[in-house]
Amino acid sequence: MGIKSLAKKALTQKENLRYRFLLAKRQCSYEEWLERQKLIWQEENDKAIPADAGDGDYVFLCASKGVMTSCARRSILCYFRKHPEVRLLYGDEDVQEEGGKPTSPVFKPDWSPDVLDGCFYFGSLVAMRKELFLEAAEEMGTSSLLRTMKENDYLVTDFPEYVRWMRRCVELTDGYRKGSCQIGHVAQILFHCESVREITKFEKAPKVAVAEKGTAQIQAEREDAAGNPVVSVIIPSKDHPELLEKCLNGVRDTAEGLEIEIIVVDNGSSAENRERTEQLAEKLTEEKLPVIYLYAPMEFHFSKMCNLGAERARGRFLLFLNDDVELAVQGCIEGMAALAARPYTGAVGMKLYYPDSVKIQHAGITNLPMGPVHKLQFHEDIEAPESLSGIEGAAVRHVCENNREALCFSAEYMSCRRNANYLAVTAACLMVERSKFQEAGRFSEELPVAFNDVELCFKLYEAGYRNVCMNGCHAYHHESLSRGDDESVEKLERLLEERDKLYGAHPGMEGADPYYSVHLNREGLDTKIRPAYETAGNTIQEYDKFLAEKTFYDCRRDECVMVRIEAVRSGEIYGWSVVLGDDNACYEKFLMLKKVTEAFSAEANEWYRGPNGVYAIPLEGQYRPDLQENMPDQKNVALGGFHVRLKMNLLPPGRYRLGVTVRHRISGAMLMNWSNRCVEL
Repeated sequence: MGIKSLAKKALTQKENLRYRFLLAKRQCSYEEWLERQKLIWQEENDKAIPADAGDGDYVFLCASKGVMTSCARRSILCYFRKHPEVRLLYGDEDVQEEGGKPTSPVFKPDWSPDVLDGCFYFGSLVAMRKELFLEAAEEMGTSSLLRTMKENDYLVTDFPEYVRWMRRCVELTDGYRKGSCQIGHVAQILFHCESVREITKFEKAPKVAVAEKGTAQIQAEREDAAGNPVVSVIIPSKDHPELLEKCLNGVRDTAEGLEIEIIVVDNGSSAENRERTEQLAEKLTEEKLPVIYLYAPMEFHFSKMCNLGAERARGRFLLFLNDDVELAVQGCIEGMAALAARPYTGAVGMKLYYPDSVKIQHAGITNLPMGPVHKLQFHEDIEAPESLSGIEGAAVRHVCENNREALCFSAEYMSCRRNANYLAVTAACLMVERSKFQEAGRFSEELPVAFNDVELCFKLYEAGYRNVCMNGCHAYHHESLSRGDDESVEKLERLLEERDKLYGAHPGMEGADPYYSVHLNREGLDTKIRPAYETAGNTIQEYDKFLAEKTFYDCRRDECVMVRIEAVRSGEIYGWSVVLGDDNACYEKFLMLKKVTEAFSAEANEWYRGPNGVYAIPLEGQYRPDLQENMPDQKNVALGGFHVRLKMNLLPPGRYRLGVTVRHRISGAMLMNWSNRCVEL
């Protein structure tokens, strides 16, 4: 090996050591994170209530072996005092086995009635106001299921009976009514279980059906329909008669005799495809499946097409269905209607797979700071290994530095095969009661393509309804066959504009999601469920000056430099960049901002650049475990993330295109690439 090669090897090893050192600083174990959080929680408690505050007005019920955390009682008292309307309270928990090291945190959603219907996710510790406890005790008694430990503290002795007792408490707090807010969630670790087995028993808790009236109502309507539709299926479609036929056959084959009607809204198929669709509608109508065909030529406008169909619908329930969705499970329409019939339920969605697979396309929508995202998208919906069970088998296992599992609970993982509450579900397959749809003001026609389903669900949630995804069955979704993808600059600009309209109409919803724990990852458009503590070592880079050098503009553009800008808002830029096919530890990176004109070339699919210079920001690198997982064939990409906050008035006002330049620390070679995102300053 020559001298140059030896020198290069030594320098590369040095850069890899520097990379590993920085990576260790960015990573954080659960134990380290918890110690920091306990100090924060304790400080909050000290500010809120005096140290000697008693708990005589509250009752604590413990359902598993373990101990309350040091700050649990005061955190519960603080919550009750801040929220006088709350009567029943639960919190997060973890496992603390022999040796005292905490592992396996269980991060829970806020009040989720459908999750509770599937498992007792309240878990080890529940607190309630004494008047609620006495009301439930007088009605149902407690002697057979609780043992007094000390005043106001009780140990559960009959767990199945306790689950039934607690569900009655939920009813007494109006938990199954529209707009209920009497059940609270403390997003803190309040309890240390002595083993994972203690936690997993809650997933196996006996199901007690509280809200089965929906099924009875649907059955009654089914018997009394007398030819009138109970469900109106509304399908926007254009120029895809082969897809539409599969979709309609799926509806026919899964309806199981339920009285339905189908309304196809066509926004301008060709003459040939229009004729084929008319023939298909006539054929199904002759087979006693009424199909109304509305031909209304217009630019693609999903909201308007759905609203047109809803105006013609006669059913009590409206099922909005993409023409590229194939229903696959007998009785799924009736099952959705049974959920939609409940007075506290808003929109009902369904788990969707990609064709000929069990790869998830949709299992509910989570509202991250970056925007709405389909949780678990692209992940295989496979059975857990036999060696795992319960929550442990249903959750993704996150390996920490100490090689222990972190068991991060979420409604998504816990209920990957059960009903679960979400802030939104996709309109590719969405059912809602007609009266609730009208109450929410229908689909917003300000959003012709994207986020119209999310906006409808936001309105339903704000009206007090709970949206739910029915994950016990599935359908197949040939996603984007109808419109193509959204990768072009023009389509991306439209997408961002509609996202701004979404949050402009619902400013309080930006980045907020009651069904997604604040202790789960909120960086990027991450479809996985991972704990936020893994990246607790990341810091936001703040800049009040730029590097402006001609070399940044002149360096060669190369597609090996991958750049993804995930969000731009309030002067903050989130994203990641990776150099494909090389050791990323050897590169320093710079975020680029280039002034552009307002002119846009659809043909060239890029912005015309103006005469101004390029501004550069050195990037420190943020830990992104998702990059490491998703790019196993690339080297040292885990620090490819960035989160930059720009000071106001740092640059002249205008539109700036974003990109990344990389410089090899050893060879000095420089490459760059532009993203298709711009920022307005």
